[in-house]
Amino acid sequence: MMKNGAFKYDQLANRFTAEQNGKRDEIMMLRERAKALKQSTGIKFAASTIEGDIMSQRISLHAFQVLVCLNSLNAVFVNPETHVYAEFINDAVSDKPIYIIERNSKNTKCVSMTRATDHELTSLRATHYRIETPQKPVKAVSAYTVAELTEMCHQLKIQMTPKMKKQEIYDAVVKQLVL
Repeated sequence: MMKNGAFKYDQLANRFTAEQNGKRDEIMMLRERAKALKQSTGIKFAASTIEGDIMSQRISLHAFQVLVCLNSLNAVFVNPETHVYAEFINDAVSDKPIYIIERNSKNTKCVSMTRATDHELTSLRATHYRIETPQKPVKAVSAYTVAELTEMCHQLKIQMTPKMKKQEIYDAVVKQLVL
């Protein structure tokens, strides 16, 4: 739907067949460009794992990230309940739209299929915590100071008690960093 637009998707007579054909096309493109994609983006993935993910009913966030890069799309994945987001923006300077994908409590749904405004993106970046690498959202506890973890708690809107130890703060942050 992101690749061809919502209107074309709504006009399909047989969505199942079109989705299966689209998945097969994406897998073929992945096989052709996997090595170049890994080198150009730095994303680590096993092509066979991504292929299996693409063919499954529910795609993983990692496979989504690979597909977004493979098709040169721009997307921001948001979990408003945990105040966390990840950006998959390949070309921010072009006029390509940036899609906002929002996760609700039960499943993932697309909230906006139009270009996100600069105001929406600025607001999102100011109110949510950005995960740089969705596969590994946090470093080891020893990589952070208490002040850094406290700042992360404020961004994630985690309630802290005055006598929380570093490990307790870290555990609260890790629990909250769910996309």
